[in-house]
Amino acid sequence: MGEELYVCDADALIDLWRHFGDVALKALRRLAKHGRLKSPEGVCREILRGSDRLMCFVKSKRASVEVRIQGPLEGMVAELERKYGERIRLGRQEYGGFWKSKAGKQAADGQVVAVAKHHSAICVSDDRAVRFACALEGVPCIGWTEWARKLGLVKQLSLFEAFDEGAAR
Repeated sequence: MGEELYVCDADALIDLWRHFGDVALKALRRLAKHGRLKSPEGVCREILRGSDRLMCFVKSKRASVEVRIQGPLEGMVAELERKYGERIRLGRQEYGGFWKSKAGKQAADGQVVAVAKHHSAICVSDDRAVRFACALEGVPCIGWTEWARKLGLVKQLSLFEAFDEGAAR
């Protein structure tokens, strides 16, 4: 697993929690304890609107996980939103930018990319706009399933285990 620092968007945290429950929270606690899990304030606010154990985790670890958007990060977020807020051009294709999600201009996408870039971290997101902005900004980005694998939550089944599971259905 190494000593990578991860910056997550809300959907990555929510998906990890939904699929792996308390096992995911244990992995998140371990990362937070070692300072290897960060999320911008917009992501933390979104998670805190929930009422599940993920919300309780973020509430209890907020001081170590949350990154405030201030100082140089404010300028980085503003620049990223200017560049990728409305649309993102990757190669010959153009796509909707950060603001094309249902959150609109309240989306924390620019914050996620800025924090990952500022901290030389790995961004964890499956959002197309975030992935493309990361690619264009030179920020490594993985989806939540790859992150789950790196955290040891996803185990590859052997051929016989896969066969047994298929027969059990």
